[in-house]
Amino acid sequence: MASNARLQAFFRHSAQQQYETVSVPFFALFFHPTDALTYFNYGIPDGPCSGDLGSSLSVLRDEFAARGQYPRIEFIQGFAPQLASALRAAGFVEEARQQLMVCTAETHRPAPRVLGLTITELTSTSAASEVQDYLNIQRRGFDARSTRVATEGDAEQFLRIIGGGRAFVGWLKGQPVGVGMYTAPFDGVTEVAGLATLEPFRRRGIATGLTALTVQRAMAQGAKVVCLTAADERAGRVYERVGFVGCATMLAYLDSPSAWQPVGPPS
Repeated sequence: MASNARLQAFFRHSAQQQYETVSVPFFALFFHPTDALTYFNYGIPDGPCSGDLGSSLSVLRDEFAARGQYPRIEFIQGFAPQLASALRAAGFVEEARQQLMVCTAETHRPAPRVLGLTITELTSTSAASEVQDYLNIQRRGFDARSTRVATEGDAEQFLRIIGGGRAFVGWLKGQPVGVGMYTAPFDGVTEVAGLATLEPFRRRGIATGLTALTVQRAMAQGAKVVCLTAADERAGRVYERVGFVGCATMLAYLDSPSAWQPVGPPS
């Protein structure tokens, strides 16, 4: 099983391939070029982050504020075991505590068949409208209240940042209902990310089917370890069906709104 350090290095490298990267003491900050969604704009620690982080967090806050973003930090708890307490002392609050899971060739299992489910793959030659459908499903799967509609520019940007990864769309009766992708493998590790199913179609095995196929394609491309983050225990059970096992805790901390003032464009 991959170590915390190896997994954290993978997450850092993957983000560097997709987003604008800004280095500050102890952290690498990542900003999406077009999307202000909180989950696409965050920091990752460069190391265990022991000691006084006051001046570093001040610089970090300035970088987020210049972009109109709430400062947000994601990290593997075991990689930086003292970071959570330092962030809380600085006014950050725990936003999420999720299970990091991994799958290997030894644990991977095929998913049960879902009647009527077909899965297509996006490629560099996919029409912009297909990629826009993917992005719209992903966003609505994460936030059913979202009214933002993906543009052709968003579609072009997505095809650029996916690089050596792959993206998939699940269909039922001609309607796109779920999406998922894996990032370009690095050091034998890849991540299944962006898994989302539209709310009316959940609990039908769609996410399981997408996950299983995504893992299969990633391993065919040379990945030895496939990881993902499960939002809760119920989601974790979905991924266990295709061979994922829990290996660590992923934490996300968000700054208190009272601790900073945005000076850039509104998020």
